[in-house]
Amino acid sequence: MIKNISYITYQTFPSEKANTIQTIENLKYLKRKSINIELIYPLREKNSTRSVSEIKKYYQFDEEIKLTPKKHFLPFGKTKYFEKYLYLISHLLWAYFITRKYRIKQESYVFTRSDWVFYFLSKKNIPVVFECHQLTNLRNLLMKKSIGHTKSKIIFLNNNLAKDSNLTEVSNIKKVIILHNGVDIDYFKINKVKDGSPKVIIFIGNLLRFDKSRGLEFVLQSMAYEQFSKEVKFKVIGGPHKEVDRLKDYVNSLNLNNRVEILGRLDRESTIKHLSDSHVGLLINSEQDKHSTHHTSPLKYFEYLYAGVNVVAIDYPSHQSLPLKDKINFFKKGDHQSFIDAINKSLDQKALTKKELDGITLSNRADKIISFLNH
Repeated sequence: MIKNISYITYQTFPSEKANTIQTIENLKYLKRKSINIELIYPLREKNSTRSVSEIKKYYQFDEEIKLTPKKHFLPFGKTKYFEKYLYLISHLLWAYFITRKYRIKQESYVFTRSDWVFYFLSKKNIPVVFECHQLTNLRNLLMKKSIGHTKSKIIFLNNNLAKDSNLTEVSNIKKVIILHNGVDIDYFKINKVKDGSPKVIIFIGNLLRFDKSRGLEFVLQSMAYEQFSKEVKFKVIGGPHKEVDRLKDYVNSLNLNNRVEILGRLDRESTIKHLSDSHVGLLINSEQDKHSTHHTSPLKYFEYLYAGVNVVAIDYPSHQSLPLKDKINFFKKGDHQSFIDAINKSLDQKALTKKELDGITLSNRADKIISFLNH
């Protein structure tokens, strides 16, 4: 039986990025299952910290998680030139030096989001599970070279990731599992009855992806249509500041100031409060890459559902593969009437049952991870 998990990751802590929130929240719930947790991460000159209290305060948790920051002397982040290649080199070298002398205890597993950590530990036949959130050619190659080792496993975030990886031939021997994200229920109070008016649509998340718009202009354009109810308001929570200012100018140009609030970035508690007062949660992204359209499993989707918020989503394959997809109201990309129809349908929809809500919690996800590792 697994009693210890070392989580080795090439992430920066603390950080406002959703991937670090996902990491901390999953570790928190694994800790609650009586698993001893150690988080090993690079201590960069900027941003990252070795302070337990600072990370606990930033991510708002109390569980005892051992922090083991490792020095990061490598070039990534120190210059803007050749950034992509320096990241790859830095990641590879950091993973190599961290794993070179790594020894694992009995009844332990290494959990990682680093494909290089997965590769190096697999070669040493150390029990390791890789959580795959997106695919690249290099990652696919490293996974294929690693999964054949007897103690190596993979968690895919959705069905499309597993299918596109071409690793389904090993799924029959319980080395691969598909496990979506989940919701951290600590932020949520007992669902209250939402007031009838005004109805509120909410979007939560970074407003840019790879320095390009998420596509919220489409929503604002739809709100300017006559068919769109004037009783419905739209809240946007996220940054960066420059994009917040740009969207505010765009709202002003459409004369929607009294119906749209661009709130910028808020802390988790404030964000969940706004979410709990809303009626419709929005999943939208511009069609930039296959990760956006096929491979994502957004944290906010599970938070929307748990807050009693009905979901409207662009009909990308990634959204079509989400659990409880029959609860989602889909709209066609670029089709304003399709979007308006989805909003209207969602406003009249019933929220999830308690049984359905329990199935999307991080506590439930932690149980499945432990069962997978113990198999």
